[in-house]
Amino acid sequence: MSPSPRTRLAQALVPGATRPVVIGEYPYYRADPANWAANLRELRGLGVDVVSCYLPWRFHEVEEGADRSFDFTGKTDPQRDVTRLLELAADAGLRVLLKPGPFIHAEVQLGGLPDRLCGPAHTPYRGLDGTVLTSQGKPLPSLLDPAVQAETETWLRAVADEVVAKAVAPDGPVVALQLGNEGTAGDAHLPVDAQDASPAAREAFAWWLTGRGLSDEAARAAEDVGRWSSGLRLQWSRWCGHAIVGLWDRISALFPDGPARLANVPLAGVTAPGAALDAWAARQRAIQGSRHLIGHTEWVGNPARDTTAFGSHLTGILLGGTDVVEANWGFTWTDPSFAEPGTPVFNALLALLLGSTTVSVYTACATANWGSLVDMDADGLRSEGVDPALHAPPYSPGAPLAESGDHQANAEGLRLLAAFLDRFGDLLLAGTPDRDAVVLIDRALPEAGAWQRTGRTVLAELADAVQQQLADTGRLIGLGWPDEHPGPAADGSAVPVAVLRAGHPDAADGPRELTLPAGEPADGAVAAFVAAFAAALPAAGGPRWTTAHGRARVLSRSGPGGVRIIGAFNPTDGSDRVTGTEGGWTLDLPAGCAAVTVTRDGALLGWLATPEQPSTTPVALTWGGEEADAARVRAS
Repeated sequence: MSPSPRTRLAQALVPGATRPVVIGEYPYYRADPANWAANLRELRGLGVDVVSCYLPWRFHEVEEGADRSFDFTGKTDPQRDVTRLLELAADAGLRVLLKPGPFIHAEVQLGGLPDRLCGPAHTPYRGLDGTVLTSQGKPLPSLLDPAVQAETETWLRAVADEVVAKAVAPDGPVVALQLGNEGTAGDAHLPVDAQDASPAAREAFAWWLTGRGLSDEAARAAEDVGRWSSGLRLQWSRWCGHAIVGLWDRISALFPDGPARLANVPLAGVTAPGAALDAWAARQRAIQGSRHLIGHTEWVGNPARDTTAFGSHLTGILLGGTDVVEANWGFTWTDPSFAEPGTPVFNALLALLLGSTTVSVYTACATANWGSLVDMDADGLRSEGVDPALHAPPYSPGAPLAESGDHQANAEGLRLLAAFLDRFGDLLLAGTPDRDAVVLIDRALPEAGAWQRTGRTVLAELADAVQQQLADTGRLIGLGWPDEHPGPAADGSAVPVAVLRAGHPDAADGPRELTLPAGEPADGAVAAFVAAFAAALPAAGGPRWTTAHGRARVLSRSGPGGVRIIGAFNPTDGSDRVTGTEGGWTLDLPAGCAAVTVTRDGALLGWLATPEQPSTTPVALTWGGEEADAARVRAS
């Protein structure tokens, strides 16, 4: 199955792109304007194609009240001169992705919102369970509150008129706009009962129900959630995605035609509390059906060191079909290895082998100059159990580039990826993932499972089973929805398909169907079903590769002209050896390392590996009995 044109973010950012595109975040509001030009030129030299920038509302607003005004030209502070920043980006040969929020997070005070929106004059973002969404201990407003919407439209129209309209490609560098951030206010990963249920949200939910002929349910929508029927809860699971898409649509309508519209949704942790994976999947019906490009952020642990995080990436990208728009390149809050090039390169290669058309570098430059409007409130951070020292300058200490212009450790990783994409990126884009089978999931299962609070949900158990098959048998089982599955290819070929259905547990099942009661623990049924399904798959001449210790996971992509790209990943704490039956190759893979080989008709064209870490031995490849070092892609 070819990736949907909707997810071809590379083409939207760089029309005619023949290889994956590199996006590098540059937080100009944290950098001395005297350094902007040199930083942008250096990022371009390191391989960045598109520079992305959040625009903090609270930083650019210089007058409140009836005379509200914004500074985008540096008349009050040269650090606010976005007009100049865009000119410098264009001069450096960079395209630009602008991210005006209104909520941006980005470790900016109140996610960039002005103080007045987070006070008693505005309705807070409060979930069905009573949880108030906060930033540094202060309540964030409901973005469905009409008064808040009026304020946000003033801000966004100013960005549209004073920044975007003057810099739209092809005459200017702005090629895309991000709508909101991780949903509406960093909420696309929340449990469904924690999503905004303020009075305006309840009213919008009731209106949505009425429009679908569910007037009785609409009348009950204002009741306490404890009195809701299971059917009404299921409708809320579906509404959660529509609520987020509705905000994206409102934002998009305020901007001129031309720039692509992008929205970003976090991957969900498969073991996170509150059925987070199911809540994420429940929202996908509306999110994937929107008219916007959908990308993902990767803040669910480190797949180079943790098999659970690896599973979150595997499941999320397979089921979401998204490109990466935000990946950690240098934040060491929970894992110091993100400042070493091996970790971000490992994660970037994983996303590329799964089908992402982009590489994200967040952030690309470690910046160290910002003031009180941007700085997070120390007492507020402490109230949420966060050490303020984690947010002291520089921002993203392990980024490839320092604001001074010095190259840091991760610069080696960025150069390596850029060299690989220059040589073989076209083959990546032309290829499709090699899947041995597909499991289709009835959407009612995660929609009901999003409310499940005990036991393993169907989707969580399925995510584990898919990764287990990859580790134990080397087989990749794709994931999808019945209403989106394309069926056999044009040549009549098709991978075997199994279906997980929601229904009465006594319903008759076919040989490749399993009917499960929605919203109840899986209790091992899904794992057993997937194992039996995999065991019955055609042998097809035996496994394409084997692992010595079952630690490595192998993914591959096939393209026209006999092209095969094979990626091996070891997310464990022990070494492994992968042996391929095609080409007679062996790959020695230390813990936390990855390697990718590029072949045509079984012949090796080139290969790369994650940069060697101080604690590991180098990745070694033998191809056809010969050391393959001469064909290795290296950072220059």
